[in-house]
Formats: sequence, structure tokens, C-alpha cells
Amino acid sequence: RPEDVRGPFEQFGHIKDVYLPKDFYTGEPRGFGFVQYMNPEDAARAKHHMDRQVLGGREITVVFAEENRKKPSEMRMKSRVRSVFDHVFPCLSCV
Repeated sequence: RPEDVRGPFEQFGHIKDVYLPKDFYTGEPRGFGFVQYMNPEDAARAKHHMDRQVLGGREITVVFAEENRKKPSEMRMKSRVRSVFDHVFPCLSCV
């Protein structure tokens, strides 16, 4: 659940969004998530402290996401035009 991820990560700064993708067909969690911070320095600090920690009984690996979360309309498109905003708010990906 997003609130289970938000709690441990919000100690490092203000969180803009928590997203835990689910399988389109089954609705089951896909096993990874995204935590997006308002401040890039907070994201870096969270990455440093949360990488290889145990969350929900699983060891997580924290890396910076290469792209921001896609909207449903973008998921349906064959190709996506990158926005200049893709790099404004660093987003962490937790696997």
C-alpha cells in the first residue's frame, strides 16, 4: 500500500507522490514502486539511507528512475514525447 511506503520515506523530505504499479490484467502489485520528492536533495538523501533496507519484509533496492511516472493516456501511446519537466522532480524507484 502507498501509505506503507510513504511513512519510511517521508522522514527525508516532502513527498509529492507515491505510486505502486499494478498488473493491468490481474490487479496484483508488480513488485516495485516510485517515490517522488519535491526537492532533489531529499530524494538523494532517501536513496542513500533507504537502499538495501527492509520494507514490508523485503529488502529494497533504491535507484533514481530514468523517467517520471506515465499517465494512462501515455501508456496507450506507441511513442512518447519527452517533456522538459521529466527531470524537474527526481523520482526514486524502489524494487
